[in-house]
Amino acid sequence: MSEVTTPVQSDTLPPPDDAFWKGIRRDQFYLEPDIAFLQGGSVGPSPKPVVDRVTEAIRAFDSDPLKHQPKYWSIVEESREKLARFVGTRSERIALVQNTTMALSVFAQGVTWKVGGEILMTDQEYGAVNACFDYVAERHGLTVRRVHLPMEITDKQQIIDVFTSGLNEKTAAMVFGHVYWSTGLVTPVKELTEIGRDRGVWVVVDGAHAVSMVPLHLDAWNPHFYASSLHKWTLSPKGTGMLFVSDDAHDRVEPLILGSSAHPNPNASRFDMMGTRDQTPFIGLGTALDFQQEIGWDHIRTYCRGLVDYMRERLGRIRGVRFLTPRDPEMSGFITTFTIEGADLQKIRQELWDDEKIETVAFHINDVPVFRISTHFYNSREEIERMVRAIERRL
Repeated sequence: MSEVTTPVQSDTLPPPDDAFWKGIRRDQFYLEPDIAFLQGGSVGPSPKPVVDRVTEAIRAFDSDPLKHQPKYWSIVEESREKLARFVGTRSERIALVQNTTMALSVFAQGVTWKVGGEILMTDQEYGAVNACFDYVAERHGLTVRRVHLPMEITDKQQIIDVFTSGLNEKTAAMVFGHVYWSTGLVTPVKELTEIGRDRGVWVVVDGAHAVSMVPLHLDAWNPHFYASSLHKWTLSPKGTGMLFVSDDAHDRVEPLILGSSAHPNPNASRFDMMGTRDQTPFIGLGTALDFQQEIGWDHIRTYCRGLVDYMRERLGRIRGVRFLTPRDPEMSGFITTFTIEGADLQKIRQELWDDEKIETVAFHINDVPVFRISTHFYNSREEIERMVRAIERRL
């Protein structure tokens, strides 16, 4: 495992300074030093200790597979327990899957649907989420009811009103994002869950971007299902995801993959990927959680919020910039989405990479072209300044 050459921090110590964060980037990541990686919202770079832990585990396993296989099961369970504590639940409620897509498929393919029912979603759900429930609706004679989610939200009541306006006697399930992939909007999971449960509908949360960006209290909120990908903000190995299953949903959903899962199991591990599989990514998951815990998650969040505030201030000086991510920290995290009036954002995005080695993403939300910038603790104000100046030169 990589030797930690930067100071170990914890939430009980004073906040680390800029030199600390630069040291983390320099010493604890394999990122190329000339690349400004502002695209961790798609896939995050795992820290060196995580990469090295997985590599060592693979080598050790293949030195004697039959000896290490049962040994690794217990290490994976330790990772499950760490994750459960981090998201505010018990390990018995956590399934370890590959990603959000697989987690949502457990629900979509595992519950019993009634012909004529409706699945309530917004017009800003992620592509794979849309594809999943469009397929299920066509197969089972359902309707997907998509309500309009405004691109500019100023208070959480707007979000609540969007969903309550779409509920009716036919609603079978309510599917929504915790942190929206598009604008970075953070939704009130607690309130939306209460509304859905009061109406007797399935409450399913796409939390792909939430874990390690915003605080989670899954037992307190208690949606029926909560899915997330841990390769984004948790910086876990690729192919690590989670599914929270509430106690009252467990016996009402069938396992997606059959094998030993066909036997009764009171725990959500019944919905894990089954059969012989590579356990090492989930060993790395525990290391990824330890890594951020050693730094101090409150310190990480404070630093990352500071990056967001700085970026908004700098981008706000550019004529034509309009932010689609709320400023309120209760409704936003580490994603900043904005548009620039009259600018060819796709062309600028490509030039940022080709000419400047700045990795970003640009796409359309309901025909509006946008930039989405993801900032994490391996980023810096200097990288943000570099990006802003590069954009300014192209306007």
